[in-house]
Amino acid sequence: MRWVASILLLVIGVVFAQSWHVMTIASADSVGYYTSLELDSAGRPHISHSRQGGGYNLQYTYWDGSLWQTEVVDSPHVVEESTCLILDDADSPHIGYPTLTLCYAYKSGSSWVIRDDVFGNPIMCSSGSFMDIDSSGNPHLVFRDRVTGDDVYYSRWDGSAWQQELIIQGNDHISLELDDSDNPHIARGFFNSLRYLYHNGTSWQTQTVIADATMDVDLELDSSGYPHIAYRKAGTTLKYAHWDGSSWQTEIVDSGGYLGEYCSLALDSSDRPHISYYDQDSGDLKYARWDGSAWQIETVDSGGDVGQWTSLELSIADEPRISYLDVTNGDLKYAWYGDDSGVESVELITQSKDDGVLLRWSILGDTPASVSVLRSNNENQPIALSGGLSGSATSWLDVSAEAGVEYAYWLEVTELDGTISCFGPSEIVVPGAVSELTLNDPYPNPASDVLTISYELIQAEVVELNIYDLSGRLVETLVSGEQTAGRHSVSWDSSTAATGVYLIRLEAAGEAITKRAVISR
Repeated sequence: MRWVASILLLVIGVVFAQSWHVMTIASADSVGYYTSLELDSAGRPHISHSRQGGGYNLQYTYWDGSLWQTEVVDSPHVVEESTCLILDDADSPHIGYPTLTLCYAYKSGSSWVIRDDVFGNPIMCSSGSFMDIDSSGNPHLVFRDRVTGDDVYYSRWDGSAWQQELIIQGNDHISLELDDSDNPHIARGFFNSLRYLYHNGTSWQTQTVIADATMDVDLELDSSGYPHIAYRKAGTTLKYAHWDGSSWQTEIVDSGGYLGEYCSLALDSSDRPHISYYDQDSGDLKYARWDGSAWQIETVDSGGDVGQWTSLELSIADEPRISYLDVTNGDLKYAWYGDDSGVESVELITQSKDDGVLLRWSILGDTPASVSVLRSNNENQPIALSGGLSGSATSWLDVSAEAGVEYAYWLEVTELDGTISCFGPSEIVVPGAVSELTLNDPYPNPASDVLTISYELIQAEVVELNIYDLSGRLVETLVSGEQTAGRHSVSWDSSTAATGVYLIRLEAAGEAITKRAVISR
């Protein structure tokens, strides 16, 4: 068989109606404390968190495309109060976390590297994002020194050593972000003020945002580099502040109870704020978003005491994903918002060509954000070949396929909301040298506009490739003349042909082969 065509079934990924969806992803020995969520370049969630039962160790849970996987990152050290996960440009995880000292872990290949030499004294870190990774992949962290009276330090790895800097004294809640020039920006909440600090490349600059007691701060920079801060005021009100280019603007997001704890801020593609947070009075996970004119507030999960240690990220379609702790059951939970649009099915075709295996596909449903080609030779796990292709792509050539080897191909589809699905397999044995005159089945069949016809020649021959109707009338000549040995392909534009059955006739070396094709609209 020269090539195989089939309609393929959904292997991974699920399509839901438009709503919030909540799931438990880890449930052993009180996991889910101190969660920190990141989405990788394919939209897959990665979460750092602590297991409080059985050792207080640091764990890393991620979706691999078909299953949730959990790894123990650090078990000798006791994770005390928070974690912060950042994925670098290669989607490799980096985690900052306080133990008796400040630790930093990163993954090198399949192994975790633990650094417990970031800072020598006992420290504290806030529930927000206290670490970031610069353009060279080096970590930057902010934290409080318990020994010297809650002094706030800024630490960064310069490639050979940790560089420490005392930036402010008498502090409580802190959050860090790096700008496009790798300069640090810090939000700092304290009993009498909310302050914003940033380094301009030469020195630290400080601004007072509001002169009120503030806690649980989380900082984000928008597309213009302006700061946005979510914070809790006096333990009862969730507030939001942002710099508009000339002054600070502050507003109430939600009030009327003990709420706003563990707030996590994300900005969408229009720089509008989204905030997840804990409502202690009801024990619920809540979510607020600015729609351009008002705050829209929803209860995401109310099944027991849920919503502590929330961490919020937005998909490529600006849809929220939240990791958090279910205190009632001691579980790590994950909530996401999805709709019922998306890819419904994929038809994948593999075809042997002179220069490799040509893959063609057609997608039923919405155009995805991107697609990738995966391949296996039936002796190993599928590997990604193509990298990310445009969601509007319809073909790709595998030039690395070897003659005589049987391959299985899949198409991995990433939808606009970050959902990843895999369709396949489609199998093919790559032929060796051409041993006979061959006319392959046309594709697609039936066709509505363009029909692809492929054939193989043993040696250089004078070739005639014609299209006839059932009465024997010549409709069109596609090839007439000498061609080289090997595999050839030609397309017939049948958009103006009447619907019905047509005969494709190949003549070469005194032989003739005929195939049927149906034109249907």
